[in-house]
Amino acid sequence: MVVPLIGAIDSSRAQRIMESLLTGIAERGVSVAMIDITEVPVVDTQIANILIQATQAVRLLGAQVILTGIWPEIAQTLVALDVDLSEIIVRGTLQAGIAYAIQPDHQRGGGLSLF
Repeated sequence: MVVPLIGAIDSSRAQRIMESLLTGIAERGVSVAMIDITEVPVVDTQIANILIQATQAVRLLGAQVILTGIWPEIAQTLVALDVDLSEIIVRGTLQAGIAYAIQPDHQRGGGLSLF
């Protein structure tokens, strides 16, 4: 499942995104959820925490998270915020994330679908 995030994200939008993500995983039975933040202009503490919470919730449903589209500025912010991304697979681009997700050892459930 691919979840492209575009534009600014506030707490209410983040809650809707997480609910849709989790519902989509449960309904489709996917094993990989890719969150693309290429078009998110700013990642602050709130967004970083949402990404971590989403990752934890996705893992509880038995799926794996791949985070894609991290710009250099966002990488610096995440490092400055001391965000632990050790449980998240990170790829620089959506294309690289898709290539990783379709490798045979990652096809444990439903296929990759655009969300």
